Amino acid sequence: MESFEQLKQSFDTIMIQYDENNQSFSNLSSFKEFLQSISHSNEKLLYESNLIHHPLFSSLRDWYLKLLRHWRLGTQSNDDESSFIFETIPNLFIKMSNHISESNLSTLKDLIFHNSLLTELSICLEEIASTGKYLQDPQIKSLDNIFRAIQRLERHRSDNKTDTYLIKLFDNIVKCICSPSFIEMFIHSTTHDNDDPGQKFLLHTCTDYIYSHPTDQQHKQSLLHIRQSLLRPFSQWLIQQSSSFRLWNLRTTVILRQLCFILTLSIQLNRYINLEKDTFEDYCQLIESFFNILQSILQTDNLINNKLALSLMGTITPNLYTMTLSNQLAKYIKSKHMTSLILKLADIENDEIQLNAFRILSIIVTDQDVKNTSNSMTIANLFIKFLTKVIDDQNQMLKFYNLLRCLKHLIQFDQIKDELIKQNGILLLLRCATDTKFKPLQAQQPALEILLALTFNDDAHRQLKQHITDLKPLSSSSSHQSVSRTVDSLLWRLESQEKRLCTRKSMENDYKYDIMISYSHSDKELTYRIYDQLIKDDFRVWIDRDETFGTTMITKADAIDQSHYTLICISDEYKQNLYCRCEATYAWERQCEIIPLILALNAHSNRWLTDIVHRKSYIDFVLLDFDLAYKTLTSEFNQIKKEIPLSRTKFEYPSTLEQWTNKDINDFVKENQFDCLLPVISDMNGCLLNDLFTMCRQNRESMFHTLKTEILSTDNHVQPLTLFIYLRFLNEIQKYVTKAVYY
Repeated sequence: MESFEQLKQSFDTIMIQYDENNQSFSNLSSFKEFLQSISHSNEKLLYESNLIHHPLFSSLRDWYLKLLRHWRLGTQSNDDESSFIFETIPNLFIKMSNHISESNLSTLKDLIFHNSLLTELSICLEEIASTGKYLQDPQIKSLDNIFRAIQRLERHRSDNKTDTYLIKLFDNIVKCICSPSFIEMFIHSTTHDNDDPGQKFLLHTCTDYIYSHPTDQQHKQSLLHIRQSLLRPFSQWLIQQSSSFRLWNLRTTVILRQLCFILTLSIQLNRYINLEKDTFEDYCQLIESFFNILQSILQTDNLINNKLALSLMGTITPNLYTMTLSNQLAKYIKSKHMTSLILKLADIENDEIQLNAFRILSIIVTDQDVKNTSNSMTIANLFIKFLTKVIDDQNQMLKFYNLLRCLKHLIQFDQIKDELIKQNGILLLLRCATDTKFKPLQAQQPALEILLALTFNDDAHRQLKQHITDLKPLSSSSSHQSVSRTVDSLLWRLESQEKRLCTRKSMENDYKYDIMISYSHSDKELTYRIYDQLIKDDFRVWIDRDETFGTTMITKADAIDQSHYTLICISDEYKQNLYCRCEATYAWERQCEIIPLILALNAHSNRWLTDIVHRKSYIDFVLLDFDLAYKTLTSEFNQIKKEIPLSRTKFEYPSTLEQWTNKDINDFVKENQFDCLLPVISDMNGCLLNDLFTMCRQNRESMFHTLKTEILSTDNHVQPLTLFIYLRFLNEIQKYVTKAVYY
């Protein structure tokens, strides 16, 4: 092993000979020996010392460029020394690119991002793309290595400057991938045991270069070109071959992985662009093939030490997840009812497969899936199991954060909520939300949002109220506005809302606003159009126009209380937005005049929203022309006003509750709009009502849940009992209760 001084002396000697021979390595045998000695030297001496700045490397680059040009023109010598040098110089550059640092990055870029070299390489690529030239030449290994060195340097591009030579090089790599040779070599490689150098260059190195390229508009556009060329033939091949996947070898699965990733990356980077019909159908064929392979593996294969099966599942699951990022493909995957299959994948002891299975589940699970009790139980059990497993493992933090993010999406389903609570998941989630060792945005934020979602379950609400003291410090201690906002909303649900519901709401003539608009910021374009038209027509409207983190739930509750009407702007995003749910639920429990608007196609209410907009007429701003929908909205305002009596009949009641008759009770219900209580108290007399009040005073919270359950079991179509109605009922009835009973 040579020392630094010995290497430097060798470098200087070679450079002297090079200059003396008119910048030529005339003695190829001694030059070959020199390259061999460098190749076996300590790499640290090359990249951790000033040797990397030695002019010899520029001379090596220039000599390689000369050999490359001879190779391209077919004028290269066929002697062993020249072939060895042609392959070894790029190998040396690869070793240097393995150790990129701030101190050597600029030198390496000057060395390898050399205009003449990049131009020569581009010409080679153009010939490969047009005729397949060089793909059968073993010395294409030299080209393969120089591209891998360039690729590693490309990953360290920190500037946004446009390099026309690199752009051209990239464009020509795209042309190679889009060429007929690519699919031919892919199909050929699946039936042979060994990669030849041409296959390795085209199927691996070129695709790696595209996959790891910095994301910019050129990159996004190139992926669309690649998709246009390869998706159809690849999906057709996969449909034909998927039934015989057990005959594939591990090499085939590696190549399959490369090609799938580059085809689905175009979805990830262009997710908001709708897929054309043919493209959509080709992706659906991929999904069908993936589904069939997974189903076959899980039904018949023993997965222990089954490298082929694990490799295939490791390829399919991340690509399936990426395809769910397209709304069109996500809907198609949901239609395949794959939840049970993905749940099995989530229980396989493989980190990559598990993680992607959870990510897929968080997007494809439907209301129909979770109605299956076993699915809900399994989902809740898996999340608790894996969160418990990784929460204290520093090496598993990425998985831990991803699990929380996926659970946040799934918690919108009431059945999963119920199962999570039954399986004692609340304490685990409280730790995720309050333990300061976790990152705020990656752990605290999703955990708090999950807890916020759980507050809409009565059992969870009671449990969480016991931990208010653990949650309150987070409101002031967090430096992240999103975390503080979630904590404030959580505390609102657990503490402030109940107090607010006991206060007096504005009377009709006291309203500060005509309308409060509750909406999801993702629907702002149509919402703002409605808002602007209302303002133009002289309505007084409250809206959180910028949906700022500084607008607390208390501020929004004030707006709801001070508004005659609350517009609920329904879309898929609204239904999944916890903050929107807080607003809508409060308006409902306050018995506000709610008008539901449809702002997205097929975005009708889900389970929680159905309770709120029950028996109300929707105004559809998607199916109707805007002007017609807006006219319908203003007509609804007038209709509601007509239905509100200017003055209510004032009933007289006996001074004490025990003296009330059944008629008194029904008049009392009518006067105070306690209609939802009729199924329980309509047949009572004063004494029985007095007993009911006593039970409510003694067991206030449990009686609320008892009455709520009994009302729903008696009549599914009646308005559910809300906390606001319950508290108002007790407050009104108390006026007719004797002190002896009250105390």
